Amino acid sequence: MDRMEVQRDVRGAIAMAYELSRHEHVQHKEHVARALGELKDELARIEAKLGGERVGEVSADGLPSVLRHVQGLVDDAGTVVGDQIKALIRSVERIAGDITASRPEPPS
Repeated sequence: MDRMEVQRDVRGAIAMAYELSRHEHVQHKEHVARALGELKDELARIEAKLGGERVGEVSADGLPSVLRHVQGLVDDAGTVVGDQIKALIRSVERIAGDITASRPEPPS
């Protein structure tokens, strides 16, 4: 997958995380909203590097811990939103795999 496709997917995931976060905020589930906000922020850091001169520094290393945190709160979000969060997690895991696969190997 090329950088532009990954960047498009990251932007889509940012938008989804933001919308889900806003929904959970309105539902007074602040702990879920904060976790989704953290995911959005981590994705935004990745997107900024993908779209700039620091593309060589792109790394998905910060995503696993954020995803674990969000995954732990899926049940608190309820069935419908929980399913949407699960879909977001799967999407972000795929994005992380694409980023990891496209990184050059460090020199030996």
